[in-house]
Amino acid sequence: MTYYPDLSPYSYDQSSRDMLNVGWLSPKHGYSKGLVDERVVEALKVLCAAYENQMRGIHHCEFCDADRPFVFGGPTSNTKVLLGSAEIRVEGEDGTYYAAPNLMLHYMTEHEYCPPEDFCQAAVRAAGLEAAEELTLVE
Repeated sequence: MTYYPDLSPYSYDQSSRDMLNVGWLSPKHGYSKGLVDERVVEALKVLCAAYENQMRGIHHCEFCDADRPFVFGGPTSNTKVLLGSAEIRVEGEDGTYYAAPNLMLHYMTEHEYCPPEDFCQAAVRAAGLEAAEELTLVE
């Protein structure tokens, strides 16, 4: 997968709106590690089922041997969602848009990736979970 630093301008694919990258990781580059509030993980499970920019190919995790990671997501958490071929896009409270590969959920749960707090708050809001003002991110 292509590497982009967190919060750099999105340029992976054409888009009608300006967005910032989140979670485009590579083993060749360091990334922010820490524990992420469980509400963020649950929000991303919901959002993974409502993905955008579906690609034809599949990207496998470059950090481990996971062949095709998946989660059970969606509004009722019963939809099997394969990770590695689509994006999650959310809008922050200030109008900033973020684009992340849906594989970032695997990075968070298996490789301790800690996304930027503004993205986490936007994801929780976009998924319709409780207020995100008091998210706990420990780096």
